[in-house]
Amino acid sequence: MFKKTFAVGMTLALAATIVGCGSDEKEKGGDQAAKTEKDPEKLIVGFIPSQNAENLSAKAKPMGDLLSKELGIPVEVQVTTNFNGLVEGMAAKKVDVGFLNPINYVFAHDQKKAVKVLLQTERNGSPSYRSMFVKRADDTTLNKVEDVKGKKIAFVDAASAAGYIYPAVMLKGVNINPETDVKPILAGGHDKALMALVRGDVDVATVFEDARTVITKEVPDAMTKLTPFAYSEAIPNDTVSIRNGFSDAFNKKVADAFIAIMKTDEGKKIGKEIYSFDNLVPSDDKNFDPVRKAIEVMGIKPE
Repeated sequence: MFKKTFAVGMTLALAATIVGCGSDEKEKGGDQAAKTEKDPEKLIVGFIPSQNAENLSAKAKPMGDLLSKELGIPVEVQVTTNFNGLVEGMAAKKVDVGFLNPINYVFAHDQKKAVKVLLQTERNGSPSYRSMFVKRADDTTLNKVEDVKGKKIAFVDAASAAGYIYPAVMLKGVNINPETDVKPILAGGHDKALMALVRGDVDVATVFEDARTVITKEVPDAMTKLTPFAYSEAIPNDTVSIRNGFSDAFNKKVADAFIAIMKTDEGKKIGKEIYSFDNLVPSDDKNFDPVRKAIEVMGIKPE
């Protein structure tokens, strides 16, 4: 199931690149731009649909408006239909800046050689987060990862770090095959995975910590109705990445603009509404080496 999903959506060649290439090749990847382009007259900023795309688009537009004021050029906000769509859009130079999650960033940088990381999000002062396994509070059968075997589980997306990759690594660590030893679905968003759990369509959801806050408007008692019972190791936070081709000066201008926005109360409010972050800080490609290792552990191979 998920091998096919990766082949169609994200492509399984990612792991082959990570496993087969040395560090020198990796460093020649996404950061090595081709011919430098002139500064754009309009900037396209893309977002992955970690929650309902229509809602996210409305929440993200104010960020685009603030960025437009900082840069002095029009900024258009786009929400892709799936996680991989943003990677493909940036590789095709149809999207200039992307809020890429760590898995998408590694793929875009290492395999597509399409992007450079500018910034990472921070949540409560931390540049990392965790994935969590969530159950309904009244379910007494689930207390540890081992208990997930045979259960219906809502993953988010095959290219989601918190919603699939890291939970799958945890399952494999207790000899549970995430494709055959559970009954999996791909919900398409953290909110959708949790809502499937609320409805009783699944027994478990794997989401970022703490995604329950995303559905409190629909489910006011979500924090008590749904209970986490296992957590992953730290995952590097999602990125603000820029496609290759622009000058270093323009890249810095974009990074500085985002940093300036996040120093304002309005910027912090928008960040919270978009992806629950309250700050943006400079980043480096080496921060994502743990993600590369997690993908390697998954044993993803090209078809």
